[in-house]
Amino acid sequence: MPSSPSVRPPAPPPVLLQSGRTTYELIRPLEQTWHGELLLARRHFGAMAGDYVVLKRLRQNCREEDYRRLMEEVAITARLRHPAIAGMHDLEGTAADPYLVLEHVDGHRLDTILELAGQVGKPLSEAFACYVGTEIADALHHAHMLSTEQGRWLRLVHRNVSPHTIMVGARGEVKLTDFGSVLVELPERQRTEDDVLPGNLAYASPELTKKGRIDGRTDQFSLAAVLLHLLTGQPLIEGADRVTQELLELRRRMEEAAALGSGDRAAAALLLDLRTQSHKLTWAFINQLRALSARDVAEATRTLSTGLRPILRRALAPRPSDRYSSCEEFCHELRLHLWRIGQLYGRQEAQGEVAALLKALARSKPRSAPPRAAAAPEAVSAARGEGPVSGRRAQASAELRRKREGSSR
Repeated sequence: MPSSPSVRPPAPPPVLLQSGRTTYELIRPLEQTWHGELLLARRHFGAMAGDYVVLKRLRQNCREEDYRRLMEEVAITARLRHPAIAGMHDLEGTAADPYLVLEHVDGHRLDTILELAGQVGKPLSEAFACYVGTEIADALHHAHMLSTEQGRWLRLVHRNVSPHTIMVGARGEVKLTDFGSVLVELPERQRTEDDVLPGNLAYASPELTKKGRIDGRTDQFSLAAVLLHLLTGQPLIEGADRVTQELLELRRRMEEAAALGSGDRAAAALLLDLRTQSHKLTWAFINQLRALSARDVAEATRTLSTGLRPILRRALAPRPSDRYSSCEEFCHELRLHLWRIGQLYGRQEAQGEVAALLKALARSKPRSAPPRAAAAPEAVSAARGEGPVSGRRAQASAELRRKREGSSR
């Protein structure tokens, strides 16, 4: 009688790194960043399972300035202590392959919540936007006032406040994340080629696109632009989201072309063409942003409530000198507005509003919809730095073949 085939137990998740008795087990890749990637991992302390964390690491072919920027992010994030800032746990790995261990926020990014609201056709409440605004404005003020142990003011500017870097946790808490684009006056800091441009142009202030000193009022503008998007469902400048996605896609394709090596002429030509496209798209939007006027801001905010309209108009003033003097003052005005309209809004209310969106979305989906597929094994390989590099290279190679065929004709 033939024996029944044995059922193999599922393979354990890959171990990303180990530090002493602490093991970091990969759960899934989260996203690609400008200079590397974010991974969701679980810490194990000996034989005991611990908490979930986010690991940030650089891509394998990173530049020296990317490495320096990560080290600056470590130095800054370690100094920040605020309930609305996702903190840093540790720096692990080796000098050649460092891992930044960050707090994991169980919840949803603000851009996901915006997308949910659009799908169900239910706008987010004014109180929700003001609550998010007060939490992030208070966190930004804390960061803006950061100084060294010797009392030297660091003049920190986040430069990447957007729905992509704001989380709403499962219990309604709000967290600011990603200090990878931070500008700070550290004595050992060296400027890089990316210092002039922000991480997300869609919510950037006009002065952020110019060479010159900026301050916390730059982040104030970006936060106000985020709140405007929450309240109206539209970004301050039309087409801003599309431009951001196109720039991210161009950057991804540039990395693919660069991975093929500099010895390939077609690869070099493709890389040059992609950089030209990115440059043109970036500067077309920058010129539009620099042309922003007070009249444009007034038009964008005209549908807001009578009490909130002047607050956002001031925070979105094209000239920094016309804005609130600090994010602390901006926070105070938003809290005062909530008090005037009689809204007691906090974590519990935010949790309920997001839960209502998720429930409405679930009701709108057909019951016969197939279950969501599990993450492909390639996704896990990608997080380990092993794949889908081959898949990306194959895609880039196909693009190069088309380019060669076009030139031969």
